[in-house]
Amino acid sequence: MKSVVKVLGLVVSAIALLLIAALFFLTRLFDPNDYKDDIREAAREQANIELALDGDIGWSLFPWLGMELKDVGVAPVDNPAQPLAKVGTLGLGVKVLPLLRRQVRMSDVILDDVQLQLVRNDQGVGNWETVGPQDSAAPEQGSTAGAEAQTQDDDGNEPLQITVESVQVTNASVHYEDRQSGQILSLDEANLTTGALIPGEPFDVSFLGLLTLDQPAMRVRMDLKTVATLQPGEQRYLLSGVDLKVDASGEPFAGRAVNLQLQGDGMVDLAEQLAELTQLRLSLADMRATGQLKMSDLNSEPQLAGRLDVAAFDARDLLRDLGQPLPAMADPGALSSVALSANLKGSASSLMLNDLQLALDGFALQGSLGVADFARQALRFDLAGDNLNLDNYLPPREEGEGGSGSAGSGGSRSQAAPEPWSDEDVLPLETLARLDVDGKLTLEQVTLTGQTIKPFTMAAKARDGVVRLTQLDGGIFGGSFTASGSIDTRKTPVGSALKAQLKGVDSAAAQQAYEVPQQVSGLLDMNLDVTTGGNSLRRWMNTLNGSASFKVENGALLGVNLEQQVCRAIALANRKSLSAEHGSENTAFEQLDGSFSIRNGVVGNSDLIVDLPGLAGKGRGQINLPEQRLDYRLGLLLEGDRSEMPDEACQVNERYADIEWPIRCQGYLHNAGSSCGVDTEGVGKIAAKLVGNEVQRKLEERIDDSLGDKAPELRDAIKGLFSR
Repeated sequence: MKSVVKVLGLVVSAIALLLIAALFFLTRLFDPNDYKDDIREAAREQANIELALDGDIGWSLFPWLGMELKDVGVAPVDNPAQPLAKVGTLGLGVKVLPLLRRQVRMSDVILDDVQLQLVRNDQGVGNWETVGPQDSAAPEQGSTAGAEAQTQDDDGNEPLQITVESVQVTNASVHYEDRQSGQILSLDEANLTTGALIPGEPFDVSFLGLLTLDQPAMRVRMDLKTVATLQPGEQRYLLSGVDLKVDASGEPFAGRAVNLQLQGDGMVDLAEQLAELTQLRLSLADMRATGQLKMSDLNSEPQLAGRLDVAAFDARDLLRDLGQPLPAMADPGALSSVALSANLKGSASSLMLNDLQLALDGFALQGSLGVADFARQALRFDLAGDNLNLDNYLPPREEGEGGSGSAGSGGSRSQAAPEPWSDEDVLPLETLARLDVDGKLTLEQVTLTGQTIKPFTMAAKARDGVVRLTQLDGGIFGGSFTASGSIDTRKTPVGSALKAQLKGVDSAAAQQAYEVPQQVSGLLDMNLDVTTGGNSLRRWMNTLNGSASFKVENGALLGVNLEQQVCRAIALANRKSLSAEHGSENTAFEQLDGSFSIRNGVVGNSDLIVDLPGLAGKGRGQINLPEQRLDYRLGLLLEGDRSEMPDEACQVNERYADIEWPIRCQGYLHNAGSSCGVDTEGVGKIAAKLVGNEVQRKLEERIDDSLGDKAPELRDAIKGLFSR
C-alpha cells in the first residue's frame, strides 16, 4: 500500500513538473506582441476606439495569470490623431488556481502615467461620446447575457468572488476643455492608493491631486483619506472617517491661501436609492460647522434633507481670510458675530433653509429662506426678527455730513435756479426683469438713517418682469405708514405705480430727520396714488400722473408770519401805518387740508383750506415738478386784530367783510416758504372796489338827506342806478 502511494506521489510530482515546464516553454514560445494587430482590430469592433500599443506586452501564466502593457494610447476611431487617453504602464494579474473555485483574486492593479484629454467642441459634443459599442442592440444583448448568467447563478452555481490586493494609480492627469464656454480645467499630480478590495471588508483609500482652473485662475490641492467598505451584493457602499483637506488659492481669494477641511461618514445604498453623510464636520478658516445630509430617490428626482449648525464666528475675519474686500461700515464691529442653524430641504433644482435661526451682532432672525429654482434664481423667504439697526452696516458719514436740524426752517433763501433733474438711470432694470421673488419680512424694530420704524413689515413678489411691493407698513415719527407699488419692466418706457398712506406723522420731525428745509409742522395725514414712466428722475417728474390729498392738524407754517403780512395789507387798504409788529415767526393753524390732481408732473390744487387764528384761507394754484417751481395763490378771509388792544390800522370793519385778501407764493420749490408775499395786484383791485363802495355809500347818504321820505320812488331809483 505504501508503495502504491509512493508511486502515485511520484506520478503527480512528475505531472506537475511537466505542467510547469510546459507553461515555462509556452511563455517563451508564445509572444502576445505578435497579436497586436488582432488586439487593435478587436478594440475597433468592440469598443469603437483606436488602440495604440507602442510598448511591449509582457505576460505570465503561473502562479499569476498576469499581463503588463506599456505606452498604451486610446483615441476615437473617427479622430485617431487626437488621443483620448494615454497610459504609461498598466499591470494586473489573476491567480490561476482560485479561478477553478470561481474566485477571482487579483494582484495589485497598477496604472502609471495616466493622461486623459477630454474636449467638448464648439457644437457641444465631447470626444468621449463616440467611445463604446455604437449598435443600440448591443446593450440589449449584453443585458440578456447578463440575465442568463444571473439565472445560472440562481440555479445553484456560486457567484464569482472578486478580490483585489490593491489599486495604485500614480502620476495621473486629466485635462478638460469646453470650447463653447472657454472653460479649461486640469487635474494633475493625481495619485490614488487603496488597500485590499475584498467585498464586505473595510480598506484604506487615499487620494492626492491638484486641480487648476483658468476661469477664474485658481489652484486647488486636495488630500482625501477614508476607509471604504464595498458590499456589491447589497449594492451598499460605506465611507467611514472621511477626511478631506482642500487648500485653494488664486484670483477669487486675492492671492490668499484658503484652507477647508471636511470630515464625516458616508453611505450609498443603491438598492434603497439613498445616500447619507453623517457626523459632518466642516471648517473654513476660523468658521466651524456641523450637520448631516441625506439624499433619497437617487435614480428619479433626488431629494435632499439634513441639518446645518454653524457656530458663532467673526464674518469680518472670515471675509478677510477669503481675500474678499469688506466695505467700510458705520460700526467697526459690524459682522463680528454671526451664527446660523437650519434644517435643509432641497432637490437637484432647489434648496431651502427651514426653521432658520440667524444671530447677527445681537439681532435674531427666524423663519425660512432659500431658492425654489436655481435656473430662475427663484428666491423665497418668510422671516421674522427683533431689532435691526441697518445704520451699523451702512457707510460711515463723512465729517461734517448731515446733522440734525442743519436745514433750518422756512426753506432756503436762495433765488438761484435749482439743479435740473438727473437723466441717469436709477433702477437696475435688467436685474429687476430677471427677479423671481416671493417673500415677507416682519421686524419688531428697524433703525435706518437714524430713524426708528416700529414695527416694520414688508412683502414683495416678482416674476416675469413685474416687481410688486404688496405690503410695506410700519410706525414712524409718532404715526404710521403703509404703501404698495409695482414696477413693470415689460413696458416701454418702464411703468411704475405707487399707493401710499401716512397717518398722524409729525411732519416737522420728518423734515428735520431727512434734512429737508422745515416749512410745515403738525400731524400729517396723506393719501397718494400715482403712476409714472421711465427710469430717471427727469422722466419720473415729466410723466407723473395721479392724485393726492392731505390734512395737517395743529400745525404751523414755519418761517412765515402771515398775520403780519395780512395786517400790512389791511393797513395799506386803510391807508394807515401799523403801530407794532403782529403775529410771530411762524403762523399757527388748526387745520390745513386739500387735494391735488397730477398731470405730467404738474400738481394742481383748487380746494386748499386753512384755518388760522384770526383768519381763514382758501388756496389754488400749481406746483410744476419738472421745472421745480410753484405759483400758488391764497385768499385769506380776515378777522383782523382781535387782541384786547387792537391796532387800528389792522382793524377789519364791516366794509372788509367777506373779502379775500390775496397772498401769492411764487418761486422755486427750495425757497417756497420765503417766496410768499402780498399779492399787490390783487390788493389794488380790492382797494379800487373799496373806494367805489365808499363813493356809493356817501352818495346814498346825500340822497337820503336831500329827498328823505318826500320822493321814495325817485330815491330808490337813483340808488339802484349807482348800484348798477
